Amino acid sequence: MTEMIETDVVVIGGGVTGAGVLRDLALRGIKAVLIEQQDLGHGTSSRNHGLLHSGARYAVRDEEAAIESYQENLILKKTIPGSIEETGGLFAKVPEDADEYVQKWLAACKKVGIPTEQVTLEQALKQEPYLNKKVQAVYRVPDGAVDVFTLVIDVVADAVAHGAKALRYHEVIDVLLDQNRVKGVKVRDVYSGVEKNIYANIVINAAGPWGTQIAQMAGIPLHLINNKGMLAVFSHRFNRQVINRLRIPGDADIFVPAHDVTIFGTTGVNVTDPNDTSLDRQELERMLAEGQALIPSIHEMRMIRAYSGSRPLYQESADLNDKSGRNVSRGIALLDHQKRDGLAGLITITGGKLTTFRLMAEMTVDLVCEKLGVNVKCTTAEEIVPQRKVEGYFNQIDMAPAARNKLKSWAGTKAVQIESALREENTVICECEQVTWAEVEAAIPEDGRFHLGDIRRRTRLGMGPCQGTFCHHRAAALAVEKGKATSEEADWALKQSMIEREKGMGVVATGETAKQQQMMAAIYLVSLGLEREERQNV
Repeated sequence: MTEMIETDVVVIGGGVTGAGVLRDLALRGIKAVLIEQQDLGHGTSSRNHGLLHSGARYAVRDEEAAIESYQENLILKKTIPGSIEETGGLFAKVPEDADEYVQKWLAACKKVGIPTEQVTLEQALKQEPYLNKKVQAVYRVPDGAVDVFTLVIDVVADAVAHGAKALRYHEVIDVLLDQNRVKGVKVRDVYSGVEKNIYANIVINAAGPWGTQIAQMAGIPLHLINNKGMLAVFSHRFNRQVINRLRIPGDADIFVPAHDVTIFGTTGVNVTDPNDTSLDRQELERMLAEGQALIPSIHEMRMIRAYSGSRPLYQESADLNDKSGRNVSRGIALLDHQKRDGLAGLITITGGKLTTFRLMAEMTVDLVCEKLGVNVKCTTAEEIVPQRKVEGYFNQIDMAPAARNKLKSWAGTKAVQIESALREENTVICECEQVTWAEVEAAIPEDGRFHLGDIRRRTRLGMGPCQGTFCHHRAAALAVEKGKATSEEADWALKQSMIEREKGMGVVATGETAKQQQMMAAIYLVSLGLEREERQNV
C-alpha cells in the first residue's frame, strides 16, 4: 500500500542547494519536505574543493558570477561561521602565464568591488614556503574554505528545527501530474522498498546533475552539462591560505586547505552520466604536472585519495565543441516551467556555485512565495545557522587536545548529546581525525541503516591517512556491541566503506599510500574473508 504525505512544497535534492531552499522555506513558515536519494551532501556538494569563492576567479570572464560570489562570501562568513575557515587566498602569477592578464584581472576585480592586496614575494614565500620561488606577482583576496559536510547537515538540521522534514535514502520514481500541473512526486525508500506519494502545490527540482532525469519524469526537456572534475587530497595541510594561479581559469590551478589536509584540483570533462565518478591515473598525472607551476614539490607529497563529481552547468544553447565546460557560465539558472514549458507547479534551480547556494535558495523561494501568495521576506542573509561551538565540559575531559578542540568547533546540533555521552565514554575511535565514540554514536542517523559513509560525513571518521583501515572496524564493532547495528548491518557497512575508500586510494596508490592500501586489503581479507574480486562484486 502506498503511503501519502501532504505538504506545501517538495524539494528534490539533498545537496547544498536543496538544503538552502529547505531552510529558506522553513524560515518563511512554508511547509516543505526534502527528498534525497542517498545521504545529505552525498553528490556534487561534497565532491568539490570546498572553496569559498571571493569571486576573483571569475572577475575577468563572468562578472555576474564574480559579484554574486563576493557578496555571498561575506554573508556566509557571518551566517554560517561554524562551517567556514577564513583562510584568505592568494593569486600567484608564475613565469609561464601572460603578463597582460594580471592588469586585466586587477581592473576587473576593482570594477566589481573585490578587494585585492599586493603581497611582496618575500612575504608570500614566508607565509607559503611551498609556493614556487619563481613567482612574479602575488595578490591577496578574501577566499575561504568550507566544510561542505557540516554545512549541508547543519543547514538541513536548522530547517528541520523550524518545521521542515527531510527524507534521506528516498528516490523519486515519478512526478505526479494532473493535466498541465505537477501535483507532487512518488518516492521509494531505497532500503525498505516502501513507496510514498507526496502531494504538494510546488515541486522544486534542485537535483543538480540529476535534474535532467526529474524533468524527463515530468515530460519536459532540460539540457544540463554534466561537467566532471577530479580532485586529489594530500595527507597534510601544506598551505595556510587558498592558493590560486593567476591566469584564465583552467585545470589544476587551486590548492585549498581543509582541516588537516590540502585539496588540489580540478579538471573539467563533460560526461553524459551524472553517476560517473570514475577516476583516471593519466588525468591525475596531468593535474600534477600542471600543479607543479605553483607547488614545485608536489610530486614529493603523499596523496591519500582522489575523487570526482559533476558540476551541473546550464545554458540555453550549449557549445558542443567545448568539451571542458570552461566556457559555460557558473551563473545561476532559475527556471519557472510554467512560463518556459507550460507546466505549472514545477521550478528548477541549477548552476551557480557552492558559494552562491544561499542566494540561489532566496531567488527560488521568492518565486515560490509569489506563486503561493505568501508575503514573507527572506531572512537567511541575517539569521545565523546555530554555531558548532560548545564551551565548558569539553575543557575538563581528559582527552587528546586535538579531539577536544575539534569537538568545541564541530559538535553542531548534537552538542548536548555528545557532551552527555562523553561523561561515560570518551574513547577515541579514529586517531587520524581524533573522532570519539560519543561523536560516532551521535552521528548514527535514526532513519535508515548503519552506514559508515554517513557517519564519516558527520564526523570525519576515516578521512585521515589510514582511510578507515582501523577505525571503521572499531566503529562497526562498537555499534554491534552497543546495539546500534546488527552484525549483518555492520558487515555490510564495512564492505561498502572499503569499496569506496579503495576506489579513491587506488588511483593515487604509489609509495606509502600503496603500502597502506595493501595493508587494508590484508586486514579485510583476514577479518571478513573477502578476496579483492569478491569485494569488487559486493
